[in-house]
Amino acid sequence: MRALRSLLVAVAVVVAAGMIQEAKAQSNRMSNKLGVHIGLLGDPYPTLVGFNLNYNVMDFVRASAGYGSVSADISGGKLTATTIGFGVRGMVPDWNFTPVVGVSWATVSVSASATGITGDVAGFGASASHLYATFGLDWQSGMGFNLGAGYNMSFKSGVPGVPYLNLGWYFAI
Repeated sequence: MRALRSLLVAVAVVVAAGMIQEAKAQSNRMSNKLGVHIGLLGDPYPTLVGFNLNYNVMDFVRASAGYGSVSADISGGKLTATTIGFGVRGMVPDWNFTPVVGVSWATVSVSASATGITGDVAGFGASASHLYATFGLDWQSGMGFNLGAGYNMSFKSGVPGVPYLNLGWYFAI
């Protein structure tokens, strides 16, 4: 009985969120299609701070490309992982505040500040590529401001998942 009550409350919240959305044919993603955002902690993944270019292909599909890096201090020097990534994210059509599910691919180049340094940065001990999934929430205002948060989960063994926060702006084109 308690599980059923929780399920009904969850459904009511989702329905209410849909009703709160502005009554128009498309979300703000269709008014402001081209965007840039700074990804903190994991966009592209792995990175500490990433710079991304995005395009809302359709009301429910966003394509992105990004660049970022993250470093780790190891005894004797520093390891740096530089990441270049590409991905797509799916969203609920017509919703400005929406859940997000995506898949991305990134190539990670690991370099050391001196020879003989071993270790790993965010699970990468050497240069490699990986596929990762994104789960989260995204909001795009009518003026173009964008805020996103969620979790990235790599399909590569030994690479831990990480939360992310995206702050950006979209433009009408």
